[in-house]
Amino acid sequence: MAPNLFLTLAAFSTQETAVMEAANKDDRASDDNVSALRDILSRWSASMATLVLNEVECRLRLMAELRGKLDVIGIDEVHELQPLFKRGLWMFGPQFESAEFTANLGMTKVIQRLFKDPVGTGSRSRPDFVVLPDSSVGLYACPSYDDFHEVNGVDHVVIIELKTTGREIGSRDREQVWKYFKELRARGCIKAHTRVDGYILGDRIEPGEEFEAPYPVGVRIRPMLYETILQRAEKRLLNLYKDIKNAPFLTDVQREAPPVSVVKFGVPEAA
Repeated sequence: MAPNLFLTLAAFSTQETAVMEAANKDDRASDDNVSALRDILSRWSASMATLVLNEVECRLRLMAELRGKLDVIGIDEVHELQPLFKRGLWMFGPQFESAEFTANLGMTKVIQRLFKDPVGTGSRSRPDFVVLPDSSVGLYACPSYDDFHEVNGVDHVVIIELKTTGREIGSRDREQVWKYFKELRARGCIKAHTRVDGYILGDRIEPGEEFEAPYPVGVRIRPMLYETILQRAEKRLLNLYKDIKNAPFLTDVQREAPPVSVVKFGVPEAA
């Protein structure tokens, strides 16, 4: 879809009659856009176009906001980045589109206890994340079902550890996510059949740590650059972000938020 047509649709697709009236005004849209818009509305209802455009706009806004925040060295990833990734699991791939992937507070508490923070002093302001000295962890789960279609444990877990900008990802970070897996397994939060995907995101990766290490079947732990996940997100949106990055609804995205103080606690002792 051409950028100007996208903007015309975004501006005029609230009601079909309003769209046509606005599109017929010479000072609001070009003749080409009027023709293209009429063609689209012959195949799409205004409500359906609005539904699709709203979803696309939300995703583009999220990407623009994330890009802006990643420009800040030492960003408070707990309050600035984790909420965006909580809404942006789709960036990791189509398998994470399911609405059943939700933050798992039970698993989060297990990992908080692993870091000897039983009352959650480090994460009191954001109990849905595990807060560490230079990173934070979000845990998301999708349930499994038995033969009677009843919830029966957890089918798939996603662990997302975000490093603050300016911090390099190394072998210790990979080992730390492995500790999360072992603790969740030991506590009965996940079973042998549960698939686990662990992502460690940062803006730098230590040389030699770019590749996946061998883990048991169904377990993957991989470091990834923030830029890589943004590139994947752009591909999933057919590179639309590049075409319309100067659209008003993207340029209006706020890049900065008031700083919030967060108490962080230490890392677990070596096993």
